[in-house]
Amino acid sequence: MSIAEAPADSASWPTGEMPALVFTAPGELAVTRVDVPAPQAGRILAEVSHVGICGTDVHLLSGHSAYVVGGMTQYPIRFGHEWTGRVVAVADDVDPGLVGQVVVGEPFLSCGQCRVCRAGHYNLCLNRFEMGVRGEVPGAAAKYFSPPATNVAVVPQGIAPEQALLAEPSVTVLHAYEIAQVQPGERVVVIGTGAIGLIAVQVGVAMGCRVDVVGIDDAGLRAAEESGASRALRPEDAPHDAYDVVIEASGAGAIAPLITALCDVGGRIMAVGIPGKPVDGVDIAAFVSKGLRLEGVLGGVHLLPRALQLIAQRAIRPELLLEEVLPAAAVAEAFERCAAPGRGKPKVVLDLSTLGEPVAGA
Repeated sequence: MSIAEAPADSASWPTGEMPALVFTAPGELAVTRVDVPAPQAGRILAEVSHVGICGTDVHLLSGHSAYVVGGMTQYPIRFGHEWTGRVVAVADDVDPGLVGQVVVGEPFLSCGQCRVCRAGHYNLCLNRFEMGVRGEVPGAAAKYFSPPATNVAVVPQGIAPEQALLAEPSVTVLHAYEIAQVQPGERVVVIGTGAIGLIAVQVGVAMGCRVDVVGIDDAGLRAAEESGASRALRPEDAPHDAYDVVIEASGAGAIAPLITALCDVGGRIMAVGIPGKPVDGVDIAAFVSKGLRLEGVLGGVHLLPRALQLIAQRAIRPELLLEEVLPAAAVAEAFERCAAPGRGKPKVVLDLSTLGEPVAGA
């Protein structure tokens, strides 16, 4: 994806080298030096303050990501698809009013020309990059980051930067609710108690739905109740034929028989979690006999401003998801925490203000 360079005021656009956090090989983390991104048409330059870590990043580090296994992403990988930063410079064709604003971003870079993009499905672009995840485009785990201006949204006042970056995973949840056309008062069940699952609980409750959660982790089930779930259930205790909408946010292969069993007649199943391998045991007969619908949900590129508004309005409560903000030097510890089970608050965030110090334990 080639983008022509545009000039920027040399006094406002930093140059030279900057520190960055990268995965150098499976299981290996390092601080390296890279060039500050050069000005390009349509781009901003943000000084990154915080980067969030999620399961996608954990799988990229371990080498188990489908993108790594499939050859779509190769080491070294600069992660960071959840981020917050302050705009320090913009290209000449970008609104200069963005300078000084705190922004968050979404990672999809679409070509805009393929048949999928032209049909309006930019998140599914056949030629897409996902910054810090898929393809060659690095993520935000560096002092500066330069995404397209169209990929960022201004953070409303009153939202802490480490909480604002939760808007990025929130857009997937909002997209799932949008596709399912969920109505107030409907019966929703969320499978999984990670960040996406807990956000799905909060959004459903804010919409006036009765939301139950199904999970296997005690701390996660307690967190779901704190997020507003009516009931936090283990799979064997979840009622069958009881829900209008199932949001599958675990990515666990064992859920295959459960997704159809939970749905009432005419139910909609939104698959958000991504299993690491093909899933066996899906009851196709139930899809036919109960008239069920199954749809995959990947991102939600148009919903970033809405997610920020829901955080500002306290419909989405990041403090219930965020375990701790750690310094950049503790990046190895941050990944260990995110990979560990039994955590009621699934999100760990890195403060990049100290980026450049030696990485502990890497």
